[in-house]
Amino acid sequence: MSDLDVFVSDRHVGSLREDIATGLIDFEYLPDISDDLAASLLMPPSAPADEYREYNGLPPPFEVSLPEGVVLEAIQSRFGKHIDVSSDFALLRLVGRHTVGRVTFGGPLERDAGLDQQILAAARTDGAAARLSAILRNSPQMFGISGVMPKMSVYSRDRLRPGTVVSHGAIVKFDSPNYTGASLVEYACLKACAAVGLDVPAVELAPDLTSIVIDRFDIATNGRRLGFEDACALSGIRRAGKYTGSIEHLFQMIGNFVHPDDQDADRRALLKLSIMNDVLRNGDAHLKNFGLVYDDVMRPRLAPVFDVLTTPVWIHGDTPALAILKNDRESGRWMDTQGLQHLASVDGLPDVDLKQMQEDCADATLQSLAETLASCPPCPQRKALERAIEIIESAAPRQGSGQSVGNGQAWAPSM
Repeated sequence: MSDLDVFVSDRHVGSLREDIATGLIDFEYLPDISDDLAASLLMPPSAPADEYREYNGLPPPFEVSLPEGVVLEAIQSRFGKHIDVSSDFALLRLVGRHTVGRVTFGGPLERDAGLDQQILAAARTDGAAARLSAILRNSPQMFGISGVMPKMSVYSRDRLRPGTVVSHGAIVKFDSPNYTGASLVEYACLKACAAVGLDVPAVELAPDLTSIVIDRFDIATNGRRLGFEDACALSGIRRAGKYTGSIEHLFQMIGNFVHPDDQDADRRALLKLSIMNDVLRNGDAHLKNFGLVYDDVMRPRLAPVFDVLTTPVWIHGDTPALAILKNDRESGRWMDTQGLQHLASVDGLPDVDLKQMQEDCADATLQSLAETLASCPPCPQRKALERAIEIIESAAPRQGSGQSVGNGQAWAPSM
C-alpha cells in the first residue's frame, strides 16, 4: 500500500491509500472529523466509511489539484527519471502541498515566500513571459493547479503596519509561443465580463502585455483558505471528461449544492456567464472552468469568473466546449435562437429574456474591448486582441434581430 495524508485548512483529516497491486484507491477520514472539515462537498465525514473505497483512480474532487498542460510537461522534463508521472497518485504526492483551495496532500500548505515574490516581480516587468517560463521550468512541482495554459499560483502575507497582516494570493498566467497575445486577450475578456456585472477578480496586465496577475478568490483577506471544487468533480465526471458535460450540468450543480436562498443569484450569474462565453467565443469553457467556492460547507457559492478566452484567435473554427443539454452530444454550435431556447429550458429563470441579454452583453463587450484596445501600443499582442474583436463583432447579435426568448414565452424560429 502507498499512503498519502490529506489536510483541510492545514489540519490532518484523513488518508488516501493506493493498492499497488490493483491500482484501486481508498480514502478514509480520521475519527471524529466534523463535516465542516470535509475534504469535499461530495465526501462528508459523517457518511459511512465504505463509501470512499476502491476508487478507480483518485477521488474526482482531488483531481482539481493535478497539473496539466505546460506545468505537466515541465514536471515530466524535470522529474520523469525519478517518479512515474503517468501516475496521478505520484503526481499528487509531488505537488500536493502547493494546491489551490483549502485541501492539501502530504502535509499543510507549504509555500516559498521568496519564490512567490520572484514570480510576482517577473510578472510585473518587461519580458514577463520569458522570465515566468524559466521559473516554471525550474520549479514545476510548486504548482498544484490545473489548466492547459501556463499558470502559477502565489500566496503572500503583507504586513501593512504593526499587528496588521493582510494575506492574499494570485494566479499568474503568461503567453506561450503558440499563444502569443493570450494574456492580453484574457485580460480584455475578464474586463468585459466585469463590465456586464459578473464577479471577476482583480486582474493586472504586465507592462509588455505578455502576462496577467489575477487575484485568487480562494483566499479571504484574513488569510483563511476557502474550499474550491470544480464543476467536473461536482457533476460526478472525471477530469478527462471535462468536455463531455453540459451547461445543464452546471445549473444542476447549483441546484444540488447551493443553499436555496442563494440559488436565484447564482443561477442568474451562471446564465449571464454562459451568454458571455458565447459572445466572447470562448471555446474552452469546459466543466473545470466553473466551480463552487465556500468557507462554510453549507453555503457554497458560484465561483467568480476565471479562464475566459476568445479561442478562435488561435484555433480556427473553434466551437463551444459544452453542449447546452445533457442529452445533446452535438455541442459544436454557438448559440442561435434554438440554442437560447435550450438554455431557457434549463436555467430555471422564467423572467429572463435571453435574446435581450445576449444583445446587451454583446454591446457592452464590444465597448469594453475597444477601451482595452485603445490603451495598447502596436505589438504582436495587440494584433491578437484586434483579431478577437473581429471574431466577436462578426458573431454579435444585432438589436431587434429576433424574438425574445425566455422560459415563459413561446418560441418560433425567425424567418
